[in-house]
Amino acid sequence: MSKTAKITLIVLTVFGVFILVIFYLSLQKNRPLSEQNQPVEQVKRTLTTKPLITFLDPIIGPADAKVTIVEFADFRCPHCVKAGEELKKILKAYPNEVRLVWKDFPFLPPMDLSFQAHEAARCASEQKKFWEYNDALFAEQNYYSALHFLELAESLKLDKTAFTACLQSGKMKPIVQRLFDEGVALGIDGAPYFFVNGERWIGEMTKERIGELLK
Repeated sequence: MSKTAKITLIVLTVFGVFILVIFYLSLQKNRPLSEQNQPVEQVKRTLTTKPLITFLDPIIGPADAKVTIVEFADFRCPHCVKAGEELKKILKAYPNEVRLVWKDFPFLPPMDLSFQAHEAARCASEQKKFWEYNDALFAEQNYYSALHFLELAESLKLDKTAFTACLQSGKMKPIVQRLFDEGVALGIDGAPYFFVNGERWIGEMTKERIGELLK
């Protein structure tokens, strides 16, 4: 190959690389800001701006309620205890107008213990005792352990053998993980976190504020 041909080949190669770089930068510029400079997996986990309500979610209240509250909560979160007390007041005051949807969001370390608490509540749900177990976990959130989860089940007169088999199988963990991932995809980084009628709720959750929505 002649010297002139080599120089021509080099020039064409450099020009080709330059065009590819310009094309790539153009694609990056046109991507949504929420996706720029984020790991691929994080972008993939971006689902929607609203939580989904499915058969996986424990629910209190009628399907045609005027107000639907979706709560993302962690059983080990002390602020969730206070929020839970207020939610009980709301449901008692407006039993036909308000629906509460529960979402597992075990974000506090150690994560394995937080997850196991949520798995235990899910195992209780197999025996139609989710909400009772929910209350028991919040009432004694400083004593969590595998043994304590079993003791709570016994106090609620659950079938001990079935509950233990469920918890040890780990079959509820994928459900808890899925709901946790939903919360992360919605940008939630703490609990309690609420959506009311599909909109993010700002400020405290109180009976008075929900009452305003029902006027």
